[in-house]
Amino acid sequence: MKKWIALLLAMLTVTALGACQTNKKDDKATEAPAATAAVTEAPTQAPATEAAAVSAQAPAPVDASWFNDAVFVGDSVTLALDYACSGDKTLLGNAQFVCAQSLGYHNALWDLDTEGAVHPTYQGETILSETAAEKTGANKVFVMLGVNDIGTYGADDTMEQAKQLAERILSHTPGVKLYFQSTTPMLADKESGWLNNDKITDFNEQLKTYCAEQGYSFIDVYHQVCDDSGALNPTYCSDPDNQGIHFNTDGCTVWANYLKSTVAQLEAATEAPTQADTQADSSSTDGSSTPEDSSSSSDDGMVEINYYAPDEQ
Repeated sequence: MKKWIALLLAMLTVTALGACQTNKKDDKATEAPAATAAVTEAPTQAPATEAAAVSAQAPAPVDASWFNDAVFVGDSVTLALDYACSGDKTLLGNAQFVCAQSLGYHNALWDLDTEGAVHPTYQGETILSETAAEKTGANKVFVMLGVNDIGTYGADDTMEQAKQLAERILSHTPGVKLYFQSTTPMLADKESGWLNNDKITDFNEQLKTYCAEQGYSFIDVYHQVCDDSGALNPTYCSDPDNQGIHFNTDGCTVWANYLKSTVAQLEAATEAPTQADTQADSSSTDGSSTPEDSSSSSDDGMVEINYYAPDEQ
C-alpha cells in the first residue's frame, strides 16, 4: 500500500512540474507582441526626417536685384505691376517694363505704322515688343499677354501668335532667357461667353505645353491669384466694378513674391549637378574610384494701387 501511495505522489509531482513549464511558455508568448509592437513603431520616424530634408533643400527666393537685367512685356495687367515696382524696389528691383494698354499677342506683331496699333514706348520711343530686350539691354524677358486676344481670336489662334512673338524676340536677341507667364484670371461675375476663365485656362495649358517643348520657362501666375473656384481672388482685384481683371497692391505683391520663389526653383533645377557629374568630379579629385562608383556607372542610369483701364485692358 505504501508503494502505491509513493507512486501516486511521484506522478502528481511530475504533472505539476509540467503545468508550471507550460504556464511559463504561455507567459512568454503573451509578452512577444509587445516587443513586436516596439519594432513596428520605429519606421514612423522616417517620413518626418525625409520631409525635413526636402524642406531644407528648397531654395530661398531670389533677391529683388535678380530682376535688374529683366524686362517685362505686357498689357495693362502688367502695367499695374510696373506701378507697384516703381514704388517699392523690394519687389522686383530695377526691372524694366515695356507695356501698353490693349496690347496682345496679335497686335504686338503689327508694324509700327499700322493704323490702330498700340505699341509700347521706351524712353519716349515707340517700339515693337519683340525688341524689348534689345532696346533695354535686358538678358531676361518675361512675357504676359493674352487677355486682349483670347475672347476675340480664341485660344488656338492666340497660341500661334505667341509662338511668332517668341521667335521674333529670339531673332533680335538670341541669347536672351525667355519666360512666359500665364494669362491671369478674371472675377467670376465678370465672365461671359466671349471671355471667361475656362478659355483663359485652355490657352494657358497650350502655352505651358509649348514652353516645355521649346525649353522656355513657364510661370503659372494664374493659380497664385485665383480663388477656390479658379476665378480671380477678389482680394487682389483693383477694378471689381469694371472689368475685374486688374491687380491692386496685394495682388502685385503676391505676383512679385511668386516670381522670386519660382525663379529660384528654376535656377536651382538648372544648376543642380547630375549624379554622374558628381561621381566624375569625385573620381577626378582623388584619382580613383571605389567599387560602388563602378557599380553606379554601369547602370547608366507699393502706395495703394487701384489701376484699371475703363475701356481697354
